[in-house]
Amino acid sequence: MTNRRIKLEHFVNLVAVAAADGYFNAREREFLAERAEETGIKADEYEQIVKDADKLQHVVPLNQVQPQDQLMDAIFMSIIDGEIADSEYQLCVAMACRLGFGKDEVEETIGEIKMIWDRN
Repeated sequence: MTNRRIKLEHFVNLVAVAAADGYFNAREREFLAERAEETGIKADEYEQIVKDADKLQHVVPLNQVQPQDQLMDAIFMSIIDGEIADSEYQLCVAMACRLGFGKDEVEETIGEIKMIWDRN
């Protein structure tokens, strides 16, 4: 799998997590736009992926590149609006399992992110 393909897959997964609760808020859109820019995703690709977000809700990672980063980004995306919807949580658990992690790692990562936010 090419590096571009891996980055695109990861971005699609972030969009799927953001869309899992049925809407995108401003913080989610901002985070997605930053990730798209960082990964070299063109504006038209970005718009098409976001437009088709409702079709991406069950996408799970097919690659094992930087699995902890992929899981952390997915969980961060799911709680960026201050709460994690059950659909977002379930998608993160499915992604975690596909990446070789379990529900405990999802819970631990959620706790770590919340702890970091509480410090700020």
